[in-house]
Amino acid sequence: MEIEKAILVAKIEDLDDLEELKLLTKTAGVLVKEVLVFGGEPDTSSFLRVGKLNELKDLVLRNQIDVVIFNNDLTPVQLRNIEKEIPVKIIDRTMIILDIFAQHARTKEGKIQVELAQLQYLLPRLVGRGESLSRLGGGIGTRGPGETKLEIDRRKIRRRIHTLKNELEEVRKEREVQRKKRLDIPQIALVGYTNAGKSTLFNVLTGENAKAEDLLFATLDPMVRRVKFENGWEFLISDTVGFIRNLPEELLAAFRATLEEIYYVDVILHVIDISNKNFEMHIETVESLLEEMGIEDKPIIRVYNKIDLLNKAELAYLRKELFYRPSVFISAYHKIGINKLKIAIVKELLKGVRTYKFKIPYERWGTFQKIKNRIYIEEEKYQDNFVEIKAKVPKEYKKVLDSLRF
Repeated sequence: MEIEKAILVAKIEDLDDLEELKLLTKTAGVLVKEVLVFGGEPDTSSFLRVGKLNELKDLVLRNQIDVVIFNNDLTPVQLRNIEKEIPVKIIDRTMIILDIFAQHARTKEGKIQVELAQLQYLLPRLVGRGESLSRLGGGIGTRGPGETKLEIDRRKIRRRIHTLKNELEEVRKEREVQRKKRLDIPQIALVGYTNAGKSTLFNVLTGENAKAEDLLFATLDPMVRRVKFENGWEFLISDTVGFIRNLPEELLAAFRATLEEIYYVDVILHVIDISNKNFEMHIETVESLLEEMGIEDKPIIRVYNKIDLLNKAELAYLRKELFYRPSVFISAYHKIGINKLKIAIVKELLKGVRTYKFKIPYERWGTFQKIKNRIYIEEEKYQDNFVEIKAKVPKEYKKVLDSLRF
């Protein structure tokens, strides 16, 4: 399929968001040919007023455009009226995000969540779209792992939504069973605005090779992996879908099972692209969403990423200005500051855990190995008949150690 050509439509006061829309469009595999901006309040019936609508139609025909992408969400009425005037596909902000999610879903859970979100968003927009449906053909706005023809009647769509919700609930129950099996291991979650570098950091900490690209929502399906320190101590880390401003409600609801992981972690790493000029807005977006989800009481470490993209003066200024604690400045790509981050993780996960000194005889060393990854060893000295250890020990393992020590 040839690369589709697009015109972007945005309000003048939303121009700061235009770069994000361009990156969304690039991620969806579409080439931006023109940008149309307008001032004033959107028209309730067709979003654009007559003059701008005619200007858009002229640009579409002159540049042989395949799709028009609006930076705002369109009401069902606005969408239908625009489609009557403009002879190409019309996509709004939520639709392009759904399209990107559809491209990137890999697991059964991810595919269920995407299809559910797509159907819930499309259902009120199907009435009266008979003529415009013939323009869809393929490409952006028509993709989906559970791709459903839009001609399907509303009752079938509602039944499908009901089925998907039941399937998603079964997935949630399965995740709950898996979660209970790992309750004795400390857990952290990576959150952040999309494209902040979460997947790159995930790879650095875990030694994995998760997908990491300079695209929005490059990672969709959640992953949980084990991180093991040199002293044997372990914790689990989960990578979550990236947040974005005005994330569609359909996606927040559909991805409940994915985001549910955050409720059960001990510490949240909020990864921030400090090289982005809008990083403060990104921080507000992510942490406001966490608050809305009732997760504001979790310990948060702000991880200011991509410091390699700043000059020394910029970095020095930001280090001085950003007073949030705890926080760490890193470059995940160049593995700068990773040790400091690990220290911060240990400090938060083991906050309030007491340090003990004890001696383990060699004949009990094998039994000790079974719990070694649950305590944080600071010093380990080998003597003739025993090993002298200094470690932070969670109280649930104190009795076990007392039974092994001299």
